[in-house]
Amino acid sequence: MKRLMEHVRRHRERSWQWFLQHADSRRALFWLAVLAFADAIFFPIAAEAALVVLVLAHPPRAKQYWLVAITSSVVGAAVGYCIAAILFHQFGEPLLHAYGLLGAFTAAKHAIARHVFLAMSIASFMPLPDKAFIYAGGFLGVSFLPFIAGYAIGRGARMAACTFIVEHFGDRVFKLVKDYLVLFTLAILALLVYYVVVHYHMLPL
Repeated sequence: MKRLMEHVRRHRERSWQWFLQHADSRRALFWLAVLAFADAIFFPIAAEAALVVLVLAHPPRAKQYWLVAITSSVVGAAVGYCIAAILFHQFGEPLLHAYGLLGAFTAAKHAIARHVFLAMSIASFMPLPDKAFIYAGGFLGVSFLPFIAGYAIGRGARMAACTFIVEHFGDRVFKLVKDYLVLFTLAILALLVYYVVVHYHMLPL
């Protein structure tokens, strides 16, 4: 497992360096869409990392980048839901195991089974990867409309926060967003998330 995780980290760093090199190309928008789509299903790099690079390179196009990223991410989440609903044991479970997310998947199942829309709305601000919630939703066969609506709102808010901060504060937050994205977004809404989770008993004690 240690070797596997090291391989994942190396692959993530190589992918990051590749996107840095292509961020100013004509096809950067296309690659942002691909990354945002793949991130929701299997890719180890969060789409916000690519979003940050593009916003830094072209701040006036920030809203366009955000729109492409969130649209592609929502489509990816829908595909991930279908994969978990149909091919969980063949694809989803091995992927979660490879990334060490089986524990997160179990916690996500408990949360999403109680409040689908609310769980998906705050999933992007919780210390559990979005993939765990996406696969949990498909595996449990929860109602698709509140599932995808909650995901769109939560992930859209996280991407919007990253876009706004980078657009206005630039390079000073670049490394922070790249290295500590989950902690960064969690800190923004930490009190809100804590209140919601405790109030609605969304995670098992």
